[in-house]
Amino acid sequence: MFKRIKGILVLAFPLVLKYIFLLCFIDWVLLDVQDLVEDIFFFIIILLLINSGIKRNHLLKNILFFIYLFYLVLETTSYMAVSSNFSSSFMYLLLGSNPDEMKEFSSSYINFSIVLFIIITTLFFFKIRKLSFKNYFKHRNVIAVFGTVIIVFILKFTGLIESNAYHNIVRGAYGYIDLQSSIKFSNDVKKHDINITSNNEVLVVVLGESTARKHMQIYGYDRETTPKLNAIKNNLYVFNNVISTDVFTLKSIPKIITSIDIESNKESNVHLVELFNAAGYDTYWLSNQRPISYHDNVSSKIASASTWFKFYNHLKEKHALVLDEVLIPDYEEILKKSGKKVIFIRLIGTHFDYNKRYPEAYNKFVLNSEGVSKKELLNNQYDNAVLYNDYIVFKLIELLNKQHKKSALLYVSDHGENIYDGTDFFGRSEEIITKSMFEIPFIFWASKDFEYPKDFVYEPSRKFMADHTFESIGHVFGLEHKSMNSQRSIFSNSFQKRDRIVIDKFNFDTYFKIENE
Repeated sequence: MFKRIKGILVLAFPLVLKYIFLLCFIDWVLLDVQDLVEDIFFFIIILLLINSGIKRNHLLKNILFFIYLFYLVLETTSYMAVSSNFSSSFMYLLLGSNPDEMKEFSSSYINFSIVLFIIITTLFFFKIRKLSFKNYFKHRNVIAVFGTVIIVFILKFTGLIESNAYHNIVRGAYGYIDLQSSIKFSNDVKKHDINITSNNEVLVVVLGESTARKHMQIYGYDRETTPKLNAIKNNLYVFNNVISTDVFTLKSIPKIITSIDIESNKESNVHLVELFNAAGYDTYWLSNQRPISYHDNVSSKIASASTWFKFYNHLKEKHALVLDEVLIPDYEEILKKSGKKVIFIRLIGTHFDYNKRYPEAYNKFVLNSEGVSKKELLNNQYDNAVLYNDYIVFKLIELLNKQHKKSALLYVSDHGENIYDGTDFFGRSEEIITKSMFEIPFIFWASKDFEYPKDFVYEPSRKFMADHTFESIGHVFGLEHKSMNSQRSIFSNSFQKRDRIVIDKFNFDTYFKIENE
């Protein structure tokens, strides 16, 4: 009996070895049971195929063994390097990286345990390629084909396929190609199309995530969630009547940083990165969100047009553990570089899971979770996340101010968040909307010698919607282009009011006025 299953046991050894290495070299809490289940299904597929007619062809058999072992190498080394399975985001980064970036990545993440696993697996290839497998069942070719198809369908419809390295290779490659051909940007902006009206040197655009204005102390919230921004409030332009167009990043972010707005029907659009590139500025994009995901693909396409860009997070937002402070060292180094520059910073901000968005030092409001309702607990965790977000935005301003250059920083969130605000749920939905899903922070800071436009005005209660942030940034920083209209700028004394239509159908001001009545 043992001889009959010996081949299966030997073939299973590299899979077992994977989990031995993971248990020895990574934090156990990072292991996902879904990965284990998907690995078992993948192993069954290999067994089915190796027991088919493939085993008679030495070349095909060796290719199958290589595919199996290379899969384990990808999965295991990915976990040991960045604490995650091999995701589609990794594939995006590989395709978008140059040789120097690949060299930097390798030197930063390759360690003894990774090298050891690769060596053992490589040596094992020469062992298993000599294995012989008995015929365990009749009609093995038919069973192999149908069994593989059935398992793939199971993986697909259960979502387990998201843990498969080969699926993510294909998805990442497709996502990378799709990004280059999805939304059409002009790509033909010329320097002579742009008029620079100021001598400002550094602009920082901070794109927040899921941050509701009503949970910020600086906007009147009764908890001390923004003590650092409050301390410099006299140096800030704090706009208190700005809303997002949508409740999902996928729809809101493109409208913030491109010429796309709620009335847009253009075949070709312009984004801020290409405008500042054409104007002669160095552009940088630092993101603590995934490059390939349901939410941020368009942002990643825009980011890839930057002079230099970097993504720090590769996990699904819900599971991401990378705190926003990871951006700070690179941000400091960029500020020290000579020349005029524009830096875009994409935070993970206060995205759910809220308790993963701050270190223990910022655990101010969750002192004891025992006997606390889910509603109260999530409010406390969310307020902790806002408190940490306050530190991040303040730190970005502080470091920028130390450069003593003509500089400015704009902080705006992609959308808000509902934390049981008059409803019995948290998060966001297009079916059940609340004011807090749309009400976002919009805060502007400028250095003492910053050159403002001549028609600059500060009206903190001005009714504004974030899809005209594009024009507002160009106007206040001194960049003019035919795609921009200064009458749309929140900073202009010629600002023109309009209906604020959210999610393409509701007039925000009349809808919530009626709701409140």
